[in-house]
Amino acid sequence: MNASYPEIAAAVRVLMALVFVTAAASKMRHWSIFEGVVGNYRLLPQFAVRAFAWLLPPCEVAVALAVLLNLPYAALAAAALLTLFAVAMAVNILRGRSHIDCGCFNSALKQPLRWSLVIRNAVLVGLLIFDSGASASVTDNAFALGFLGGVSLFVIVQCVNALLAIPALAPRHAHR
Repeated sequence: MNASYPEIAAAVRVLMALVFVTAAASKMRHWSIFEGVVGNYRLLPQFAVRAFAWLLPPCEVAVALAVLLNLPYAALAAAALLTLFAVAMAVNILRGRSHIDCGCFNSALKQPLRWSLVIRNAVLVGLLIFDSGASASVTDNAFALGFLGGVSLFVIVQCVNALLAIPALAPRHAHR
């Protein structure tokens, strides 16, 4: 189906590239704070926290570029990262540690862990699975439409993130 709709495939690629590059840029701007966020998850041995925190943002940039260029296995790499993040959030929620910051975009919008973030990542993984079967070639017109669609989707994702970061609008279970 995606080969019939190259605009949608291009929109997914642009959306995912923007998600990964903005997440990476935010982490790089505040690397020492992000190291603390990684440590708060309590999933890695202490000696690995710093290395993971310093390696993840460049990996996210590489994944963003690979997805945008539709390189082989790029969608799989992006889906794997999003799944890793979702599992890390889910493990901490199940441990009763939903009060920690997700670290998703490391901005002024501190977001405690909640199931809606896990679901968001699952939806993004679904989009990547859709995109993984798309043809490699996209015409200029299809890319132009896809670019506009991807930017629009990114703005929607960021608006939802911003709304969910407002304590009064966040689900009640996130504050336990």
